[in-house]
Amino acid sequence: METNNWAGSRTGETAAEGQGSGKSTGFENLKNIIADKLQYGAEVLGEKAANQDAQSGIAQHGKQASEWLDKSAEYVRQFDCEQADARVREYVRQNPGRSLLIAGGVGLIIGVIFRRR
Repeated sequence: METNNWAGSRTGETAAEGQGSGKSTGFENLKNIIADKLQYGAEVLGEKAANQDAQSGIAQHGKQASEWLDKSAEYVRQFDCEQADARVREYVRQNPGRSLLIAGGVGLIIGVIFRRR
């Protein structure tokens, strides 16, 4: 039986970020945990795909999914929350009506989802 040892497989880059200047926030920690889990999933999926017949569709799809997870992990690591926040605030300032409609629509969809449960 395989043990989930994702914490032990953290990359040097991620570990260095966590130990960096001491300014690591809770969001940074969460971001690193998510990226590490995505990376671990990509590694496991890549290993399982490598064990399959190279010409089979399962192996090809597994390899592609592994690559996507790896790219997702890298995206999560590089995501800048402050920059995203600034972009959203600027969009809301430029389009207040559209922003209210979008927020109302999202709220309506979430309300419908929770009402059904």
